[in-house]
Amino acid sequence: MINPAEIDLSSLLSRWLGPARATTVRQEELPPALPTPLRDWYTLTSHWPEVRSVGTRIYDPSRIQLEAERVAFMEDPTGDWTWEFDSHRPNDTYEGESKSSLNPSSETLPELLVHATVRSIILMAHSSRLGTQVPDEDALEILNPMEIVGFGGWGWPRPGYQVYAADNLLAEVGPAIDPQAPWLNRAGYSAVRIAGLRDSDLTYLNEYSAGTWIDTGIDS
Repeated sequence: MINPAEIDLSSLLSRWLGPARATTVRQEELPPALPTPLRDWYTLTSHWPEVRSVGTRIYDPSRIQLEAERVAFMEDPTGDWTWEFDSHRPNDTYEGESKSSLNPSSETLPELLVHATVRSIILMAHSSRLGTQVPDEDALEILNPMEIVGFGGWGWPRPGYQVYAADNLLAEVGPAIDPQAPWLNRAGYSAVRIAGLRDSDLTYLNEYSAGTWIDTGIDS
């Protein structure tokens, strides 16, 4: 299992998204009361600012209301799911559909920021494929070259999603959705989104679930 704390985000971003660009945010430009993990994350991602709004949206520093008891800092693309940190214990995070239903997250703030960044990289990869209904037995073989990343997990988009990684592969895997209402998890199937550094890294997927893969890379 890969420890999220051991992931070098700077190296990962450079490898998957290209060399760092000019810094657009300096530490002294950020609100002093921002928690250190979030300050460091803003500084790092100023080289790749697009990662802040792909998959999930991490708020611009000016939008973060630091005087709140729980401070919202990230949301899903529709704004229906929110992540917050505790203003007194910023490593403690919460998530949920609304302020009245937020639950403690299983990830600390540093881990959550790594998770969000890795997920953005998967979605922004030049080469990637999505299989929404992959038989579980195939999914196990597809993921075999990779190692699971020990993220605590989110309740969004639905519980059960996991991230896998190898030198040239990244993947997010979760429950497949039954194609019929009420759209519950479909037993025996998984949703698999897998990114490769090169198109050739994904050719092995052709052996599985023929016809079910959608090219989702930005080069597609």
